[in-house]
Formats: sequence, C-alpha cells, structure tokens
Amino acid sequence: MELKVDPLKCTGCRICEFACNFHYDGSISPIGSSIMFYREEKKNYYGLMVKRGKSLLLGRPEGERVLKPGEQIEGASASSKPILLRVACDKCAEEDAGPLCIRACPYGVLSME
Repeated sequence: MELKVDPLKCTGCRICEFACNFHYDGSISPIGSSIMFYREEKKNYYGLMVKRGKSLLLGRPEGERVLKPGEQIEGASASSKPILLRVACDKCAEEDAGPLCIRACPYGVLSME
C-alpha cells in the first residue's frame, strides 16, 4: 500500500507536514517531514510532495505523478529541492493506528491505497 494524495481537497493548512515530522522526532515542525506542501504560482494551486524510498510522489490537481531518481520537472523551482534531503516516508511503521498525516488531516487529502 502506498500513500495517496487528493490535492483538490488541500487547503494548505500543512498539518500533514507537522504530523509527519512529529512521527520522526517528536517536535511540531515541518523541517524533517517526508511531506512537503507547495503552491504552484503559475497554475494557482496547492500540491503535496511525498518522499518515498526511491521516488517522489507529486500530488497535483492534474493527477499524481511519480518521479524516479534523476527525473526532473520542467520549471521546478529551488524550493522543491529540500524534500530530497529528507527521510523517506515509512508510512509511520511504528504507529499502531496508521500514518499520522492521514489521521491529522481534517480534509481527507491523504489516504492509503
């Protein structure tokens, strides 16, 4: 099962980022999260990036896209690079009730499928 993103439901609250980071280091901060919120300026929408083991999931209104190592998106800005330095999502393997990001999101943006 993989983490799925429905960006059309995203309001940009970033609670998923904070919940993810809390899983990894117990602090309320987005800095170490496997999830990164972004705003696409030209198309005026919100999206989420999720760092996976050997890929990067982009949750965008036009559909999810999985980037393999070395693959780039035309026009990607420098603000997207910090996600590559973060730890890959482990789906909150040690959490009894499942991924914290899914449980914390009040809008149902994230799910497991």
